[in-house]
Amino acid sequence: MAKINDDGFLELSGVNNAMFKDVLNAEKFSILSALSPLSLRVLNQASHVLQVAQGVEMMHAGDTPHDLYFISKGLVSIGKRTDGKMKLVATLAAGSFYGEYGALRGKIRFASVYTAEPSEIIRVDLNAIRQVFDADVAFRNRVYQEMQERLLNSFLFSHQSFKKIPSNARAILAKDLEIVELERDEMLFREGDIADKYYIILSGEVEVTMNLNHVQTVIEVRRENSFLGEVRANKGVTYAYGAYAANSLDLIVLDKKSMQSIQKVYPEALSLLNQMLNHSAKKMTLLMKNIMQR
Repeated sequence: MAKINDDGFLELSGVNNAMFKDVLNAEKFSILSALSPLSLRVLNQASHVLQVAQGVEMMHAGDTPHDLYFISKGLVSIGKRTDGKMKLVATLAAGSFYGEYGALRGKIRFASVYTAEPSEIIRVDLNAIRQVFDADVAFRNRVYQEMQERLLNSFLFSHQSFKKIPSNARAILAKDLEIVELERDEMLFREGDIADKYYIILSGEVEVTMNLNHVQTVIEVRRENSFLGEVRANKGVTYAYGAYAANSLDLIVLDKKSMQSIQKVYPEALSLLNQMLNHSAKKMTLLMKNIMQR
């Protein structure tokens, strides 16, 4: 049974003690650079080496989070179902890792993971990963940065406005665009706030509210790929409705800087994005008018 050792870390040696080797190190996995010997020991003691045949679906889109996986040998494909077909988003080679979205955000996966060739995968217990995250903020930040870029790349790959962008342009935007995170019941913006950004929901749900007879009233719940902030009041100066996180929420920020990045990398995407924003604004304006007339 696991126990707390003298250093304050969860002692996980009993999980894999018989097979314990220094399989995780900074020489093979650069993401582990600058980790303390103690943190590396915690990760190694919580690891299990898997020999995996080609074509095995290691993770499925919609899976609940479990562990973090390091690719020791071989090649892994990231696939996402788009327009009814499974399409390749990216490939990960030896020295890479996957499973970070579940480890950091505790949310279901956006894409599926397959072995593209016979591979050696090191599975690390999520409890140990989270413990090392708590002890080493720099390591957590490196994994977090990788997670955001992959999340954006996956979104850009499948969203109607961006999916025709070449992979090199997607990679640039995945570094330029910003993701914000909200927890349940946090406010994104209130009705009447200065409107200086648009948003796209990556995951989670948003309660859209209006002040009806001096009562904040939910008029709609929005989910993945929906826009927010597209309807403005006071000649476009303020938001015409409020937006609150109904649960844990991930959003892409579309401000002046990000719009300029999209324009620079792939102007056609910005044109499509504006069309979709306008379409969403027309639908929402009609909904708001109908509600106020009831």
